Amino acid sequence: MLSILIACSQPSGDDNDIHIVPILKQPKLRTESNEPPPPPPIQVYYLPSNFIIDTAGRIYFYQQQQHAWFCGTGIEWDTPPVFIDLKPKDIIQVPIENIEGFIKLNILTLDRVDRRVAIASLKDTIKSEGLSRILKVFWDSSYKVRWAFRKATQEERIVLSFKRLNRKYSSEDIKWDSAKIYFPLKVDTEIKFTPPKVKVE
Repeated sequence: MLSILIACSQPSGDDNDIHIVPILKQPKLRTESNEPPPPPPIQVYYLPSNFIIDTAGRIYFYQQQQHAWFCGTGIEWDTPPVFIDLKPKDIIQVPIENIEGFIKLNILTLDRVDRRVAIASLKDTIKSEGLSRILKVFWDSSYKVRWAFRKATQEERIVLSFKRLNRKYSSEDIKWDSAKIYFPLKVDTEIKFTPPKVKVE
């Protein structure tokens, strides 16, 4: 699972600041012939810290708590990203000239196990000075940041568009594509039981 968190391409390093989102492939798990196969991996979408790069190369950021554990739920590698109830107010724009300081304040101050970052791009190929600056920090091994570079999810795209247009957002009003987003079953935490009837003699 940890190998999924490292992006497949080095920062471009040229003056154009052009980056290509790698195609994520399911990792092949090696097992000894006598050992039972390990459980299938889950494709990583959201991490504790998340950057979104829009089509103009602008940088946005949101954080979320990691509390879900999907083992044994039937979720597979190609399952769409789970609905996280992201809202426009959760996303902030990061000024390009202050990205390094922003990362040091919001990511490098976290415990090492929480220094996991997803970088999401709205385009397959993106030109962004801000993204180049982010990657320059992340490729410094002394910071111990694990990260993944991927395409933005449907939820990120829609919520960011509402944020940029300053429009009122309600997830219930969106026609979600079930092939692009996964809604887990809701469990009623206040289940009420009816006591059984007992025949009184």
